[in-house]
Amino acid sequence: MDKQLVLVFGTETEGRNFTMRFNNPKDNITTQQIQDFMNWIIQQNIFLTRFGELTSIYDGGVVERTYNDLIP
Repeated sequence: MDKQLVLVFGTETEGRNFTMRFNNPKDNITTQQIQDFMNWIIQQNIFLTRFGELTSIYDGGVVERTYNDLIP
């Protein structure tokens, strides 16, 4: 199973978001850890997107995908 941590941030441009994806997050990652990490990223102010700086937490979570190989 393939897992990704997906973090979605609000930006300086109203209605525009910026998404970051990280492969293979820990299995026991918590909501609080995700929120703390996102707040840390915003506070560091090291990312400038085409929509401006990251300003807020919009969404975040873990996406799990399963691939069933039907043609070996």
